[in-house]
Amino acid sequence: MGKAINSRTINSLIHLDDELRKEYNLPLGYYVGIDICREEGSKYHCTPDDAIVFAFTGMGGDHFAFDTKNGRIEDLDAAPILFIQPMIFDNPVKLVAHHIRDLFSIFLTLKELYILERFDKYQKEADMLEDIEKCYKARQHEINFISERLQKRLNIAPIPNVFKYITEINGECTL
Repeated sequence: MGKAINSRTINSLIHLDDELRKEYNLPLGYYVGIDICREEGSKYHCTPDDAIVFAFTGMGGDHFAFDTKNGRIEDLDAAPILFIQPMIFDNPVKLVAHHIRDLFSIFLTLKELYILERFDKYQKEADMLEDIEKCYKARQHEINFISERLQKRLNIAPIPNVFKYITEINGECTL
């Protein structure tokens, strides 16, 4: 058995996952596109040693992790969030959010976390918005349903200018 993830937000997400499974026979991952780990997830060769893996996308080993800054950040709810893509050999680790609640605020805005996988391809916000419109506009009812639950459960709101937020946080990256 793996090590438990000590995060209030992860615990809230696990409780929400349990409720969704019981009420609708569908996991949280069905709605948000990532599966939350109930205990620390496996690391890949490119995952920083001090990172704590908390979610997987199910595609190519891509995963999310808390950046503990070599153990200096003990409150995981305050730890920066890394998106790790083992198959992107030249730059597999990206800083994507200041903390886990912001990661889910990004979801509220974008309606899809996997846009983070494609973010390096966008030259400007219009490119991102066009891609969202073309590839990710299906499941609107389900997205609204889960967005309402996430907002209440995590006490979060959408990030107004998510393109600027992610661009700026990538500029701060010192991995």
